[in-house]
Amino acid sequence: MSKFINPMTDFGFKYIFGREESKPFLIDFLNNILKDEPGFDTIISLEYLDKEKSRARKGERGVIYDIHCTSSNGSKFTVEMQNNEQAYYIDRMIYYASKAIVDQGRTGHDWMYEYDPVYVISFMNFVSDNFGDAFRTDAALCDLLTHRPISDKQRYIFIQLPLFDKHSPEECTDDIDRWYYVFINMSTMETMPFRQQKILFDKLSNVASYANLSREDRMAYDADLKAYRDMVGQLAFAEAKGYALGKAQGEAKVWAEIVTSMRSTGMNDETIAKITGQTMDRIRSLGSHES
Repeated sequence: MSKFINPMTDFGFKYIFGREESKPFLIDFLNNILKDEPGFDTIISLEYLDKEKSRARKGERGVIYDIHCTSSNGSKFTVEMQNNEQAYYIDRMIYYASKAIVDQGRTGHDWMYEYDPVYVISFMNFVSDNFGDAFRTDAALCDLLTHRPISDKQRYIFIQLPLFDKHSPEECTDDIDRWYYVFINMSTMETMPFRQQKILFDKLSNVASYANLSREDRMAYDADLKAYRDMVGQLAFAEAKGYALGKAQGEAKVWAEIVTSMRSTGMNDETIAKITGQTMDRIRSLGSHES
């Protein structure tokens, strides 16, 4: 079992970012993500909106939070964590933003359609053809000819986590890169990096420690981690089968990427071999691996 919980799981993301005692982590994470957005002011506090009021997603994996952020401009943010690619992904994000806007509506003739801006921040544990090889894509309502924004009421930020290009703590020179690095690599880390640069990561080391989970939380996390690994394995195997018709050299490259991705979730080679149907020798020969 890994030393730290995996934030890519529904349980892990909620435990690290979605509890009252976790607010300092989410506030710092969001402030670093949004600091360069036009007109953005620092978030000083936030409130979680009851997810059941605005999100009916029975049977779907993925964590969605509506977050009321308090800043000098009164912005409201919607944070989206999506573990797996689903059909009509962009349509879903637009729907969530629209729902967050509609939820601010008030009855009565005196309401003049004033509402707080809505940000959709989507952490994607997959790569989409819609965004090519861009790690981060920022979208808004704009003029198609001049590309000038026509409204600040809707912003979309899509972050393709597999395309993060910092592969060691030494390469992360600012706080947002440090957050991305920890977020992506937490489940395979032995120690929490950046504790000297930022005291918040020292606190995160304790909060995200598997050993510090209660017995009840540990059981819930173990079940969720198994479901997540099964989902990743099934998706990886399906992708591999789809590439099976390609050239042998191309297929080998794809398999290497798949095995590396599966290892990043904390799977060992034996589990990967069982899921993919490959031999242990074949798995050991693919992808980067550190004992």
